Amino acid sequence: MVTTLTKAQNQQISDDDPVHAYEQMIEDFDYSEQQMILNAHMSVDEFENTDYYRLIEIMNAKPRDKRPKTLWELADSMDTSERR
Repeated sequence: MVTTLTKAQNQQISDDDPVHAYEQMIEDFDYSEQQMILNAHMSVDEFENTDYYRLIEIMNAKPRDKRPKTLWELADSMDTSERR
């Protein structure tokens, strides 16, 4: 039986070896912490005292022009491009 846990890129964790799966999850979290320390210049204490889920939301934020468009925005942009 395979249980899907929240992980990047829809990776699945097998119940066949829960110890290995747990070790992999810890390693993934440690790697995320390492990247935030190196790239975001956070201290270990800052990272570990930060709300993890909010941090993920912040790191996944996209600029306005990269966000999905609503149907009305798409229609408006198509009208504008046809007028040119």
